[in-house]
Amino acid sequence: MESFTTKVRTFDAFPKVDAEHTVRSSRGGFSTLVTIVCGLLILWVEIGGFLGGYVDHQFTIDDKVKSDLSLNIDMLVAMPCEFLHTNVMDITDDRFLAGELLNFEGTNFFLPQHFEINSKNTDHDTPDLDHVMQETLRAEFRVAGARVNEGAPACHIFGSIPVNQVKGDFHITGKGFGYNDGRSVVPFEALNFTHVISEFSYGDFYPFINNPLDFTGKVTEQKLQAYKYYSKVVPTIYEKLGMIIDTNQYSLTEQHNVYKVNRFNNVEGIPGIFFKYEFEPIKLIISEKRIPFIQFVSRLATIIGGLLIVAGYLYRLYEKFLTVLFGKRYTERDTEKLRGGLLDRDSPKIKKDY
Repeated sequence: MESFTTKVRTFDAFPKVDAEHTVRSSRGGFSTLVTIVCGLLILWVEIGGFLGGYVDHQFTIDDKVKSDLSLNIDMLVAMPCEFLHTNVMDITDDRFLAGELLNFEGTNFFLPQHFEINSKNTDHDTPDLDHVMQETLRAEFRVAGARVNEGAPACHIFGSIPVNQVKGDFHITGKGFGYNDGRSVVPFEALNFTHVISEFSYGDFYPFINNPLDFTGKVTEQKLQAYKYYSKVVPTIYEKLGMIIDTNQYSLTEQHNVYKVNRFNNVEGIPGIFFKYEFEPIKLIISEKRIPFIQFVSRLATIIGGLLIVAGYLYRLYEKFLTVLFGKRYTERDTEKLRGGLLDRDSPKIKKDY
């Protein structure tokens, strides 16, 4: 058994240094303490990262066939409801009278506090995973197709309408503009497409999830003003702890036009508020993941091992630097050699013969 142990000992890849050859110094002790502190900090960060996981963003092909989805609107326009016409038209030339499902409530126009008025709306961020999970309260508008106090100075338009999942637009125009259906034309002086938007989203209605057009507005003094919002909709799925939230996020660009009246007393364009949309064939999956435990242990061992190696190299480099500057005697100060060396007088390995 002892011979087997002796043979196995020859494969020891971690040779030990005898105590009499070990030298301690205050600099070495200080560097050891710094290394231990750094190791503990790294350990704390890595354990926190392992327990908290990480957020993964992945784009894939949207293979889910959807025929339609909801368009959720809550906005205030500075015109009487009786002067407004709402409609949805898509690339298939399918038209839907949105006014049959939307609610029109007459009120006074005002600019809410903390709304971004006349901003360019260029800074759009995808809502983060934790925010979405905290605000996943699905809601529905209580009524549909209600019309109240339509003669008031402003019109509160809100509700959800189904739209085909193809390229199209939802627009709000003055009656008689853009449609040759015999309607009486709203006088030019009555046009005012100043508006504020509290909610504009696609898909299921989550009122507490922010969208690019939420809490924005436009103020104009031009009667023949046209606001055009172009949105590209991307289905976005949030996954965390087995919970899945299916939403639709969109990017936004804007175009503003002021039309003129030609010599025939006709407007050269259609003033109004236009929301043009198209759907991307991809979807974004935002999920919280955690690396496997074995991978975490391997990663931690690699980092700690690398830290020890780097600390050793830095310490030896520091010692050489001090030796070059101040000499070897300076570096040997404040050192302690355990039990002495081979030539020390009291070394137990030297047999004294008197």
